[in-house]
Amino acid sequence: MINIDPTTAFLVSFALCYYWHALGGTLGYHRILSHKSLVVPKWLEYLIVSGGYLGLEGSPIFWVSTHRRHHRYSDQPGDPHTPRDGVWHSVIAWMWSPKTQMTSEESQKMVPDLYRDPLYKLLHCKHTHWDGFLCLFLSILFRVAIFYVFGIWALLGNILGSIVAFCGPLLVNSVCHMRQFGYETYKAGDGSRNVWFVALLSLGEGWHNNHHAFPQSARHGLKGHEIDATWITIKVLEKLGLARSIRLPKSEMTDSEELAAEKEMELSVKS
Repeated sequence: MINIDPTTAFLVSFALCYYWHALGGTLGYHRILSHKSLVVPKWLEYLIVSGGYLGLEGSPIFWVSTHRRHHRYSDQPGDPHTPRDGVWHSVIAWMWSPKTQMTSEESQKMVPDLYRDPLYKLLHCKHTHWDGFLCLFLSILFRVAIFYVFGIWALLGNILGSIVAFCGPLLVNSVCHMRQFGYETYKAGDGSRNVWFVALLSLGEGWHNNHHAFPQSARHGLKGHEIDATWITIKVLEKLGLARSIRLPKSEMTDSEELAAEKEMELSVKS
């Protein structure tokens, strides 16, 4: 076991793990996998997505197919987690008491690109409930390793960071579709809202009305005051040469950038 000051171990573990687990959801599962908003090297994609997976976000195939269905039926019958079916349902109850069921065949039609990836297909466990147990087992194993290498305080920091990161998507699904919160900048045809405190907690996901207006945009915070930590991360990756084909709302893209992004999108889905 590495000997580290308890306070330092807790704070560093909390900060790093919160950022990694939250980024795994917002950048990995959401902007890279669900919407193909940008392209990163496969090794980096796996590293980012692993943050979401080990943060208990579950099978990438299940997550992405659910999210794409959410966009298809946003706040309408068929939406997996709209608050119109109840606030508690939209927060978390939809996970064990869904009002809509997706068959294996529907899942394969919804995310054919992910089914072609051997790792994501393996983690999905053939559209069975075993995918959840596998995610839980590997997440526990990961935390056992943290305990034996860095000690109890690092483990506690990880657990707290994981909990905070996990709450972000739950609030996006619920609060960011409730008229009592935030504001609407664009007419997206649903109840999506921009909510500042959800955006801060979820690294930019709370600018949800912007996202529903421009689903494939890698940038969610479109105004100067809309802080989007994930977008800042993407810009850093771009400067390092690790992110390309970054999609933005058409008003912010040149014609050549838009054509390049569309071409990359076509290739990534076909490959």
